[in-house]
Amino acid sequence: MVKCIISSFPDARKEKIWILDLATGTADVPILLKKEYRISVANDDSIPDNELQILGIDPSENMIQIGREKVLSQGMDREVTLNIGDARALTVKDNTFHAVTMSFGIRNIPEKEAVLCEIYRVLKKKHQTNSNDVGKLAILEFSEPTSDFGILGLVARGFIRHVLPLAGAVMSGAPREYLHLQNSIKDFPSPNEFVALMEGVKCGADERGTFQVEILKQMNFGSVQLYVASPILK
Repeated sequence: MVKCIISSFPDARKEKIWILDLATGTADVPILLKKEYRISVANDDSIPDNELQILGIDPSENMIQIGREKVLSQGMDREVTLNIGDARALTVKDNTFHAVTMSFGIRNIPEKEAVLCEIYRVLKKKHQTNSNDVGKLAILEFSEPTSDFGILGLVARGFIRHVLPLAGAVMSGAPREYLHLQNSIKDFPSPNEFVALMEGVKCGADERGTFQVEILKQMNFGSVQLYVASPILK
């Protein structure tokens, strides 16, 4: 994910880089982003060694508390901030972030257009800044594999529909949660449908704001997708 969004980072060596991670949970993604950025800077001279600040937002107070403890244990508490919040109504300023990430979260929010328009609002946009900075959105999400992946796709679909809920229920003792996971994946739009949704949203007061999807990467035999997009004006 870092490699896909790194092109949005500013060239100015002293400018801070700001990333927003939505549905951050226990901060796994912010911690991974920070580690991967450090490795990328060390191994690639073309990547600016800027200060990287990450804000993680999640509606669960328990998740955020666990995440804060993990961030502190990694010595990242000055660079990673975790707050309770709603992705549909963010309390952050417009045109702030160089990148927004969201992993396995938008599937659980019915108002997907509202989330996308909030992301559009807080991302840096070329027409709203004097620099060439354009923010990037990276979404990682499950979907049911289609027939395009042949027998392996069918196996992956069977695993999601039957094996995962059963195994999760037995191991965790929480069958309802894994039944919800199964149903939410089944009901989530196909990759092409979700791309159409992202590129069809109408954001801003004039409803001209939307996204252009630049990367759709299929993984795990079509059960996981990475969507990378930029905010644009129609």
